[in-house]
Amino acid sequence: MSANQKLTTALAALHDQLQTLQNLTEANEFMVTALKEQGDALKAMDAEPAREMLRQQARAQFSEEQGRTPDADILNILEQSLGTGLGAEIIPFPLAAKPRG
Repeated sequence: MSANQKLTTALAALHDQLQTLQNLTEANEFMVTALKEQGDALKAMDAEPAREMLRQQARAQFSEEQGRTPDADILNILEQSLGTGLGAEIIPFPLAAKPRG
């Protein structure tokens, strides 16, 4: 593999990781805003109804069909993090993608 190909591969991997980080940042921003604006209401609710409410709000924001700012990747992160049995406090960084090549 030539040096140019290696650099291109490395830059593509970096770009993918930066995009993932950006998506996580936006998902976390959504959660922080929701907790800031609705924290008391969310604390008063049981876990599953609170998660469902946040999932509905995430869909309204990021759904490809009807969202205000459509983004399937961010919605996927939020759907996974707000899934049944998971806490909504921390959105984990996804596992590293397999290198291209």
